[in-house]
Parts: sequence; C-alpha cells; structure tokens
Amino acid sequence: MVTAGSLLITLAGLLLAGGVVTGVCAWRGVALWPAHPVRRRWRLRPIHGAAVTAGLLVLLVTGWPVAALAAAGGVVFVPTVLGGGAAAARQIERADALAEWARRLADLLSSGAAGSITDALARSATAAPAAVAGPVRALVTRMDATGPEPALRRFASDVGDPAAQKIAGVLILRERHGGPGLADVLTELATDVEDRARMLREVESERARSRANARTIVIVSAVLVAGLMAFSRTFLSPYSGVLGQVLLAVVAGVFVAALRWLRRLSDPPAEPAVLTDPTGAVTP
Repeated sequence: MVTAGSLLITLAGLLLAGGVVTGVCAWRGVALWPAHPVRRRWRLRPIHGAAVTAGLLVLLVTGWPVAALAAAGGVVFVPTVLGGGAAAARQIERADALAEWARRLADLLSSGAAGSITDALARSATAAPAAVAGPVRALVTRMDATGPEPALRRFASDVGDPAAQKIAGVLILRERHGGPGLADVLTELATDVEDRARMLREVESERARSRANARTIVIVSAVLVAGLMAFSRTFLSPYSGVLGQVLLAVVAGVFVAALRWLRRLSDPPAEPAVLTDPTGAVTP
C-alpha cells in the first residue's frame, strides 16, 4: 500500500539524486541543457548544487520543508554573510599600492627624471605596484586620447578608493593651475595613505574577531541542531505540524537577521567621495 510517507521518501530520493547530478555537472562545467541564444545573467555554480543536495538531505531526514529551505539557503548565503576578510585584505593592499605609487611619482618629479605630470605618469606605469598596475596603465593609455583630467577621473573611478581620488585630485589641480611643490604634496599624501593602511590593518584585526565569533555561533548551532535530530527527535516533534513549521520559519528568520546584523558590525563604513565632477556629480 502506498502511503504519504513512502511517496515523500521516493520524491526526496529522486530530488536528492537530481541535486547530486546537478552539483557534479556544475563542478565539471557540463551543461544540462542546450545553450540558449539569449544571454542569461544567472549561472549555475557548484554551490547551487551543494545547496540543493543539502536541502534534500534535510528534507529526507526530517520531512520538514522549512528546514530543507533553510539548509539550502544556508549553504548559499552563510559563506557570504560570514565573509569579508578577502575584501578587507584587498582594500589594505590597494592602499599600500597607492602610497607606493604616489611616492614613486614624487621621486620622479623631484629628481628631474620626469619633466611633466604626463611624463611621470608614463614612467610610473612601468613599475606600478600590482594592485594598481592595471588602472595606472589604462590611465596612461587614456591620456593620449582624452587628455590628463578625464583620464585621471576615470582612474579614480576604476580604483574605487578615496586615496586614488585624492591623488587624482592633486594631479588635476596641478594640471589646471600649475605651480611648484607637487612632489612635496605627493610625498605628504603618500605618508597619509600609509597611515591609513596601518589603521585599516588595526581595524581589520578587530573585525576579524567579530567574523570568528559569528562562525563559531553558526558551527555550534548547526552541531546542536544535528545532534538533536540524531538523538532527540522527540524533543523536536512539535515542529512537525503546520504551526511548528511556521514557528521554525520565524526562528530561522531571526537567526538570519542576527547573522546579518553581526556582519554589518564588521563591515567598514562607506567613505565619502572627495573628487567631484564639474557637472556637480560625485565621482564614485
């Protein structure tokens, strides 16, 4: 006799097999369907297959749709919520690179090796730090087509760092008005950016603690829930009904909101732009 439980187990088994196949295909780069002529923005990734597999495993073990959705969503979104260290490391590396590049420009101008800003920029591109080498080379290439000021504004936008906007702003003012002392200003600006990089390192060490605490909370919670499911199913039996699933959804929502709040505490504040556009817009 076919029962609802057997149908649920059969469906979960089929979906689990499909999730495994999807994950393997995504990992190996094999397309499940023919290429569509319309370009799609969403692309199947291995983590999506892992999310489907995790959700189906939870559904098979518990029979709770809400728990299955929470498990699938957790596989996709928890790494994003608990991340941020790589972005902070890139920000620090970029600040160090901008300081080194500004000091390089100052040395070229003060030593007489470069007779103008455009010459100094062109010479600096051959030894620019890796974190800004691409934008610096693009800056030099654009100067021939658009002139220094539009190219410097595009450079500041490409780098996406307030220090790059300050350096570009100093060079734009010199191009507009001329005058001595550019090398000294660039040297002082490089020192200021180096101080900012040191401050970012100190702040990041504190943010890393918040991310570590959040990871600990997630791991302990996951182990606790898994233990209850394995050894104390009776304790969790109230969640099997419709009302229990609603309450479980509320608990999962509160947990996600708390994780997001912890992530916001470790996110760096948005820094104001310092380079304005002649039309009144602010360079991002």
